[in-house]
Amino acid sequence: METFSKWMDDFRIYERDFKGQAWIDFTQEHAEIPVFATCAYLAIVFYLPDLLESWQIKLRLQWSMIAWNAILAIFSIIGTSRTVPHLIEGLRTRGFEATVCTDPKAWYLDGPTGLWVGLFIYSKLPELMDTVFLVLRRRPVIFLHWFHHCTVLLYCWHSYHHRIGPGLWFAAMNFAVHSIMYVYYAAMAAHYGRALYTAIAPLITTLQILQMVGGMVVTVTGARRYVMGGATACATDAANYKLGLAMYTSYFFLFFLLFWNKYFGGKCFGGKSHDGNTLSRQFSKNTLCGVDLQSTDTAGRFNNALLRSNASQQALQQGSPQKSCKDKTR
Repeated sequence: METFSKWMDDFRIYERDFKGQAWIDFTQEHAEIPVFATCAYLAIVFYLPDLLESWQIKLRLQWSMIAWNAILAIFSIIGTSRTVPHLIEGLRTRGFEATVCTDPKAWYLDGPTGLWVGLFIYSKLPELMDTVFLVLRRRPVIFLHWFHHCTVLLYCWHSYHHRIGPGLWFAAMNFAVHSIMYVYYAAMAAHYGRALYTAIAPLITTLQILQMVGGMVVTVTGARRYVMGGATACATDAANYKLGLAMYTSYFFLFFLLFWNKYFGGKCFGGKSHDGNTLSRQFSKNTLCGVDLQSTDTAGRFNNALLRSNASQQALQQGSPQKSCKDKTR
């Protein structure tokens, strides 16, 4: 305990004295890191499943998943405690637009908040392991899942590279949602059952959808100030806000469609199904990118055997896994 206490004291000192510019310099000097990571990640998503199937390898990894998700939950909870209060204080003293457009150097780049914003950026690399666990367990990986991980990593690295003002908003919102999400994933890996799934899964996706709305509002606010007054009016980057708006908008529609298909059966308002050149040709009543939504949770992850339907269990026992996005594009 004494060693742990000393370590915590040293870490608090490091937090207090942290200077974020050195980390930004590293990010600017190593733009290749997220590109290489994304290439390796996509190779795992699209090629490793076939190898595992041919080798008849399927790992359970239950305890590894419990530990991994618990670590990310703790990380996200601490990150929330370091970023959200600072953001709220900024809203109170500076106003909304100032929290979006003020140069990070002036109010959150250094100190505990700056450290945890930096950790948020770099955490997108190890978070790719979420997908590796799915692949090693031979579970399908839906388009939303891998698209989200790839684009978040690339966008976060680009944002930190350009030291954009809205960065604290993005980090705080993501930390807050992940605090709940990874606790849920850890609980599901530990087989806590359908009651928890029914109560929490819709909440998580609702929070994710709200996060995307928040991201769009923040991005548009920064873009408007930048267009009207240039870089002196808002600490953002023209390419970054365009990428950010495209990213958050695509996430919003993908998460909304997943939620809508899962809980409303893919029906449009008024109870009629889409037809013609509508989204129903791509998103059927119970599927998304060829994957049965009945065996997924609404956060885009896959439930354990306790929560899968009898049909899904039978298909797995017969060695006929569900189609993934890869299968769909062949």
